[in-house]
Amino acid sequence: MEIHLKVIGEDLFQILLKEVDNLNSSFMKLTRQNEPVTAQIFHLSDSPKVEDLVNIPDSPSVILIDAKDLNLVAKIQAMEKKDMVLLKNPPSVPASLSPVVLILDSKTAISELREFPECVSDWVFMPVSGQELSRRILLSLKRKNILKAKLQFGALTLMPESREISFIGKNMKLTRSEFALAELFLSQMGTVIPISDLVLLFKSTGKSTEGSNIRVTIFQLRLKLEMLTKSQFTLASVYRQGYCLRQKVKTSSATEMRPRQGLGSPGMMLSA
Repeated sequence: MEIHLKVIGEDLFQILLKEVDNLNSSFMKLTRQNEPVTAQIFHLSDSPKVEDLVNIPDSPSVILIDAKDLNLVAKIQAMEKKDMVLLKNPPSVPASLSPVVLILDSKTAISELREFPECVSDWVFMPVSGQELSRRILLSLKRKNILKAKLQFGALTLMPESREISFIGKNMKLTRSEFALAELFLSQMGTVIPISDLVLLFKSTGKSTEGSNIRVTIFQLRLKLEMLTKSQFTLASVYRQGYCLRQKVKTSSATEMRPRQGLGSPGMMLSA
C-alpha cells in the first residue's frame, strides 16, 4: 500500500524528502500487513485546489501543512466547507477529504488557535522525526476510517469502529473522550504524558479543557481499564508531571516509568 503525503510549505517539503527513508522504515515497523506500506511525497502550492485535498479509496492520502501561517489553515477549512459538494460529484467515485496534520514551530503557536478547525486530525512540533510523523499519519487515517485499523499493545486492543477496548477476548465500551485518551496512552505505553498534552488533546476534540473534566475522564478510563484487565493495566498519576499507562509486572522489582522522550513506543502496532 502506498500513502500519498501532500505537503503545503516548501521548507517542510524539503525536510520530508530527507526523511522519506525514516518514514518508510517506521511505517514497516508500525504496520503488519500482507503488502508493504510506503510513502510518496507531493508538493502542493499554498493555494491548493479542492481536488488536491480529496482522498480516493485504495490511494490513502494525508495533507501535511507547515503551519507557520495559521491563516493558511483557515483557508483550507474554508475550502472544505465551500467545496464539499465536489466530493460527491461524480457520485460513482466515493471520496472524502484527506486528514490534515499540522506541523507547528513550537507549542506557543498552538495557543494562538482558539479552536482546532474540523479538518485538522493531528499535529506535531518541529523538528520533525520520521518515527513520530509516521505514527501520526497512520492514526489520522485510522480516525477517518480510511485505514481500518486496530491499535494494539500486547493483549490490549482498541477498536475505533465500535469504540471499544478489548483484553483477552473481553470488550468494554468507551465514550469518545475515553477512547481519545486510551488511544493516546496506549500508543505511548509506559511514557509519562504531560498535563499540557492532555489539554491539547481535549482542545483538539472540542471538549472542555477544565482540569476537573480531564481528571474525571481519566478516573473513568482508569476504572474501566482496571475492571477489564483485573488491574493488570492502570493509569498512574505522576506527581506534577502527568499520567502514565503501565502494566503490572510480576517481579520483585518495581516498574520503572520512563521519562517522556518523544511520542513513539516500540510496543505500538497498527494492524489492518
